Amino acid sequence: MTYDPKTQTLSNEITVLDKLPANDDHTAGRLIFDKSGKLLLTLGDSGYNQFGNSCKEIRSQMIPSADELAKQDFDKYRGKMLRINLDGSIPTDNPEIKGVKSHVFAYGLRNPQGMVYAGDKLFGIDQGPGTDDEINLMEVGGNYGWPHIAGYQDNQAYRYVNYSTVENCANAPMYDGTTVPEGVKVEAQKETDAKLDNFKEPMKTFYTVPNGYNFHDPKCNGEYVCWPTVATTSIAYYPKDGKIKEFQNSLLVTGVKTGTLYRLPLDADAKQVQGEVVTHFRTDNRYRMVLVSPDTSKIYVATDNAGYIMGKDSIPTKEMANKGAILVFEAK
Repeated sequence: MTYDPKTQTLSNEITVLDKLPANDDHTAGRLIFDKSGKLLLTLGDSGYNQFGNSCKEIRSQMIPSADELAKQDFDKYRGKMLRINLDGSIPTDNPEIKGVKSHVFAYGLRNPQGMVYAGDKLFGIDQGPGTDDEINLMEVGGNYGWPHIAGYQDNQAYRYVNYSTVENCANAPMYDGTTVPEGVKVEAQKETDAKLDNFKEPMKTFYTVPNGYNFHDPKCNGEYVCWPTVATTSIAYYPKDGKIKEFQNSLLVTGVKTGTLYRLPLDADAKQVQGEVVTHFRTDNRYRMVLVSPDTSKIYVATDNAGYIMGKDSIPTKEMANKGAILVFEAK
C-alpha cells in the first residue's frame, strides 16, 4: 500500500504473494527488507505437533517440490524464513535447498517472531518448545534444526516426538510438546540421532535445562508459563554509538511470558553474543515488540491486550498492568 503523508491515508493495495500458510498458532509473520532490498518474511510451524494441532506433522524440514511451487502450493513454507522479490517472485540468488530453488532462505524453524541486522549480520529469534528459545545468526540456506533439534544438539530435556504417528491419533490425548501422555506409545528421537544438512546451532538459548526437568510444577497447574523459555517475540539492535552507554552494541529481545526486556551484549565486530544476558524493565505485561527510537534515547515496547504471564512475584497471572499499550523507556 502507498502512504500519503499529507492525508495520512493508505491506497493502491497490491498483493505481493498470496496463498501463504497460516493457522491458529505459531504464525510468526515478521517482515523486513534485507540489505539488497528483498523482503524477508518469517513463517512459523503453525503450532503443529502440539495441543489442538497434535496430530499434524511438522513441515519445518520439508522443502516444496518444483511441481508444488508451480501450483502455488506453499504448504511446506511453514517453519521457514522466506526471501521474496518485491513482485512476489523467487530471487535468482536464493539458495537451492534439497535440489529446489524457492522463496526459502532458511528453514528448520518453529515460531520465529523477529529478525534484525547488526551491521551486515542478520540475527533472528525462534521460540523453543518447553526449553531453548534461540538467538540465531541467520545464514543463507541454514537449517536451524526444528523439530529434530531444539537449541543445541545436546540431548538435554528435549526429544523429537512425531505425534502424528500415534495410533488412532485423533482420539488420543493432546500432546503439549514436552511430555508424552501416559499410556501413549510413540518413538522419541534423540537430538544427536538427527543427521541434518547444514545445521546451525544457536548463538544463545533461553534456557537449556537438564534431562529430568519437571515441566509440570504444581504451582503452575501444568501451564506453559512456568517452562524454562521466555517466548521470544521480537529483536532489535541498539547501536554502538547510542545515547544509553550501557546498551551500546547490544541485541534487545522481548519475552512475552515474562514481561522482561533481555539485553545481549555483542562482541566488538557485532558478530556474536558476548557475555551473559542482562534483564531490564520487568512489568506484569506480555511484551510483543521492541523498537529503538531514531535518536536512540528511547526504547518502545508494545504489549498484548490479553494472555498469560509469569508475574513479577513469580506467580502465573492473566492480570496485565498495561493492556494493549506502547511503553516508553527513556534515558535520563
